[in-house]
Amino acid sequence: MQAEQKVVDMILERFPVLDGYVHLQRRQRVIMDPLVRRDFEKVFAFLTTEGGFNTFHLVIGVDDGENLGFIYAISNDDNVILLVKQKAPKAKPVIKSVCSRFPNALWHERELVDLFGAQVEELPPGPSYPLPDGWPEGNYPLRKEWKVEYFDRNTMTYNPPAPEAAQKEDEQ
Repeated sequence: MQAEQKVVDMILERFPVLDGYVHLQRRQRVIMDPLVRRDFEKVFAFLTTEGGFNTFHLVIGVDDGENLGFIYAISNDDNVILLVKQKAPKAKPVIKSVCSRFPNALWHERELVDLFGAQVEELPPGPSYPLPDGWPEGNYPLRKEWKVEYFDRNTMTYNPPAPEAAQKEDEQ
């Protein structure tokens, strides 16, 4: 676990406040606890410029209740994969695109927009992905509160019950 420990040491040397946020998961895997946007951007910029993490693999979106999480998988020349996590409030999930550094992140970030409702600043313009044209605006199918049973494929509309009906449904 020598290469992995070097990664942890490098991060903590540059960002001592992250002590306790960086963990050796297993051989060739290091994970970080979620960071707020400001901290994430500083750490990610360091890792991908000075830190030797020059390969972007993917970004995964998760619904953590009140927050959305975005997990970026990047690696270095020692094949250490680092999972760097960012969180944003679900009410205003604004993150910055990493496409200027990693153009292959484009479609991953479009998925975050379509499926989670993330607002990705500096994302190059283009089509939505992966949802079809005509998908109802404001409907994000990978958020926990979105229920497939309320979606009508024929009309492409989302029809949840009125709040009173939903409450009665919950009580039964």
